[in-house]
Amino acid sequence: MKKLFFIIGLVGLVSLSVSGQKKRELTTQVSVDYTLPKISYDVVITMECSRLIPGPFRQYAEQQLGVSPEITSEGEEWTIKNIKFIPRALPDPKASYTVNAIGEYNSILLNVTPEGFLAGVGSGNTNRTRDEEIVYEEKEKSVGTGINYVYFGIRSTQKEVLDSNFTEMEVEGEMRRVWDPIERHVLKENKDYVDEITSEIFNIRKKRLELLAGGSATAEALKALDELEANYMSLFMGKRETREVVKTISFIPEKADESIVLFRFSANDGITAKNNVSAIPYIVELKNIYVPKKDAQQAGNSRPVPSLSYREPAVADLCLLKGKETVMTVRSVIPQLGFIKQFPLDVINNEGISIDFYPQYGSIKGIMKK
Repeated sequence: MKKLFFIIGLVGLVSLSVSGQKKRELTTQVSVDYTLPKISYDVVITMECSRLIPGPFRQYAEQQLGVSPEITSEGEEWTIKNIKFIPRALPDPKASYTVNAIGEYNSILLNVTPEGFLAGVGSGNTNRTRDEEIVYEEKEKSVGTGINYVYFGIRSTQKEVLDSNFTEMEVEGEMRRVWDPIERHVLKENKDYVDEITSEIFNIRKKRLELLAGGSATAEALKALDELEANYMSLFMGKRETREVVKTISFIPEKADESIVLFRFSANDGITAKNNVSAIPYIVELKNIYVPKKDAQQAGNSRPVPSLSYREPAVADLCLLKGKETVMTVRSVIPQLGFIKQFPLDVINNEGISIDFYPQYGSIKGIMKK
């Protein structure tokens, strides 16, 4: 009867002794499935967004303080802080295989990762792919409170107004008209706040100078005065509220020498639609690709024998371009652009060898004699 091999799928560091095992007869076909990986990239873009908030008293800045505000209208300013490419191994549906056993067989140890990637043959090592974090987050560095001058200090929102009023009173035996104003309160106007806050800004500066001149200044007192002045000045000069934004885009290399627009970026809007031609394109290209050659036996249509499939991966420069400028180049292993080869099972069993694989690439890591 023709000899076939029974493949045992194991996960983790489970070992099985095969030495001296007796050949057995299978009446039911047994199948073990495994897959080779392809590499995908999580492109993690970390950005900083500054919200521009104009001061409510900006029209008085030149008159009251002798300075011109830089922020005169609302808007956003975006910058890219860094871009990371995080490789991930995904099952390649074009490289899924099944090994069957029936009839007379010799047992053999097969290690498979939880994802179904081949990790080893006749070996107890699983070489599991290191888990990576999946990143998508938006971190707020500051709360968008805007600028509200009523809460900068303890102040009333009303002011006292005296209305003219005259009454008739007897003074030294004569009736005279005497001014007797009527008091009432009304809401303050912007100009009232401008005058108050301008006076307080100069009082803060005077107090800081007195503390420094008198030698009684402390770091805490100066810091408090600086913060209070900065809050008041923001009413005239405006301010920026900054937050960090992290976005993740997936990219899977499919063809050699391909050029793909990952995203487009605008300083006013951040990441925009890919069809927004006014924004700067960030492009990924694969250059200087090295692909192992197929040998004649692998390339020909030889009679199939029970075998394990593995990768001969390609290597390429993964280049990130900002428009036409190359901003990052990384030499990377890209298994799906290489070739798939076969290793006969009878060689593994008859020669008593074990093979370790790189599960994330599907390529051979080492071949050892037991």
